[in-house]
Amino acid sequence: MNLKMIGLLSLQILFLNFACFASNTNFVSDEEKKVNTLNSVLMCPVCPGESIDQSQNEIATNMRKIVKGFVEEGKSEEEIKDYFVDKYGPVILLEPATSGISMYAWIVPPIALGFAVLVVVFAVSLMRRRQKSAAENHTYGLTEDSISEEEKEKYFSVIDRISNE
Repeated sequence: MNLKMIGLLSLQILFLNFACFASNTNFVSDEEKKVNTLNSVLMCPVCPGESIDQSQNEIATNMRKIVKGFVEEGKSEEEIKDYFVDKYGPVILLEPATSGISMYAWIVPPIALGFAVLVVVFAVSLMRRRQKSAAENHTYGLTEDSISEEEKEKYFSVIDRISNE
């Protein structure tokens, strides 16, 4: 009985140690986070649409080393981005700049999306109104006197014959 209690107690202590170890989220230093962030926003000049983080090209590898060196020197993210923009141009950044003419890349999509939503809402409401008015006027141009009793009997007899087959 004592051995079982000791075993359960040691298992519980072991579990709590692993839980505390797993809950510690400070495994990645701030420098590594900064390097990873910068590597994900800088585009590889050779591989279209890939960040230097994703690319296996030699140039991307060298750029990752440069980013890591700059971070170790204590340069800010903006200084590092400015270095690569000066060297390769603004196309090296995977996200457009938030100033100048590039500001339109940030403004136009939300405005276009809002306009598209308004157009869809307007079109749906217009279709509902038309459907409602069509349902109210569902006579198809027929009046009570337009079909004679004789025509009605012929029509219903054909329907009965078809339904019985």
